[in-house]
Amino acid sequence: MLSTISKSKIIDILDKIILSCLILYALTFLLDININFLTTAFIFGIIKLFFIKPKIKIYSKHFYFIAFFILCTFLSIIFNNIPDLTITSNLSAYKSRFISPLIGILILFLFKFEKKHILLFLSTLSFSLLINAIFIIYQVSHDLSGRLVGFASNYMLLCVMNILILPIIFSLALYKSKLSNKLRLFYLITVLINIPAIIFENTRIVWIALSITYFIIILISLKKKKIILLFISAIVLCCYILFQNSPQSFDRLTSITNISYQNQSNYERLLMWQSATNMFIEHPLFGVGVGNYHEQYTNNYRSPYSREDQWHPHNVLLAMLSETGLIGGISYILLFIYLYYNTVITYLNTKSISSFAYLMCLLAYSINCLTDSMFCGHNIKSPTNFFWLFTGFYLILNKYIIISYTNKKY
Repeated sequence: MLSTISKSKIIDILDKIILSCLILYALTFLLDININFLTTAFIFGIIKLFFIKPKIKIYSKHFYFIAFFILCTFLSIIFNNIPDLTITSNLSAYKSRFISPLIGILILFLFKFEKKHILLFLSTLSFSLLINAIFIIYQVSHDLSGRLVGFASNYMLLCVMNILILPIIFSLALYKSKLSNKLRLFYLITVLINIPAIIFENTRIVWIALSITYFIIILISLKKKKIILLFISAIVLCCYILFQNSPQSFDRLTSITNISYQNQSNYERLLMWQSATNMFIEHPLFGVGVGNYHEQYTNNYRSPYSREDQWHPHNVLLAMLSETGLIGGISYILLFIYLYYNTVITYLNTKSISSFAYLMCLLAYSINCLTDSMFCGHNIKSPTNFFWLFTGFYLILNKYIIISYTNKKY
């Protein structure tokens, strides 16, 4: 029989291990390593349940909408009637893309996150992005060009992580709060150093998403009109100078609205969107099957004008509609409508910095989802992990989830 003291020591050790794993996750999320520290933290959290029982109170409908979304995508697999489509392969893709990322929000019930833990995690993320941005600028100074990623293993991973993280830390840097000035300055430096790095990364949707969210953050966070004008003018001037000195970035900027055949990136997206729309039209209820987009696209729906072999349609809504039909697409739409509704209402009622920061993250992420499939996507899973984790932070900080613990009796 374990004594109360020994149980407390074990729980304390497990909590330290979980927190250490989360910090390591924040330090290594851009790297291609074999260890997933978020999953490791979750496993130690499961072990912790043998010694302590969480008492959970939930004061929002978030988990109803998440459960409805997960259920509907599952039903699209069960009732799918695409020939030669095995339920085993469908379930494997479903588990990888829809179930596994939920670790990001479920870990909230295994570790008692406090404000200091969340700030430590966000500060570590900020440090990782700062170091990576400095390295990208170093690469540019040595005449490297192209889609520069620094230490990141994948340029699309870096793009979506910038979109998820930078609006949060920029909000924390500018929005009036009780955060220390040193911490706010650190976040601001991270954002400013990342501006040239993001331009040199040459990903247009990141430019669009961050331009919109940064403008809103500055407009709402800074009260004096002169300071707002000065801040925006300084950023615009900085970007102008950087684009003028980077011909490749300037060409990418001017190509945003070019949808001619010669602009392969934009034109290819139009073809993919049409292909995904055709899949949905022909399989409106349950789609072509989770994980079956590429095969259907290659064999049945690829345009003769297409020059790329795509695994997803570069649009989350079309990805959901084409693979899971109306049942999955509607559940996705309802989920995000509720996320926006709850966050806006919370911000209007409380003016809390956590609700504002999460709203900016949600907005930037939604913009990214218009031209990429980084929510429950085919290949890169960590953005969905982070999105659920940030959603969980929002729920905790706004007291929509309250967790206390009771020692188990033996």
